[in-house]
Amino acid sequence: MGERKEYKLVLTVNKKKISRVIIDNHYKENHPEVNNEIILSLVKTLDGKIFPIEERKNGFEYFVAEPTYHKEKPYRLVLLLYRHDDFLGVINAFRVRREK
Repeated sequence: MGERKEYKLVLTVNKKKISRVIIDNHYKENHPEVNNEIILSLVKTLDGKIFPIEERKNGFEYFVAEPTYHKEKPYRLVLLLYRHDDFLGVINAFRVRREK
């Protein structure tokens, strides 16, 4: 589905120091109202937070952050961390109608 965009961003998520964020283009298929700037704004709100891991596979830890807010509107982020690197991967991002 195209290339991934990488951004330098320093934060801590699930007690792991992150120095960059990699955004997959998957969200563009069904959520054209979302863009990389909105996603980065949402990711910045995750700093210092801990989220339950939903799946571990091949060194990757998959989890969801919901709700996260941009301009008072709730979003869901589907994310991953890789045990052997310092990036946060954004698999998908989209608006949600109600808070969880």
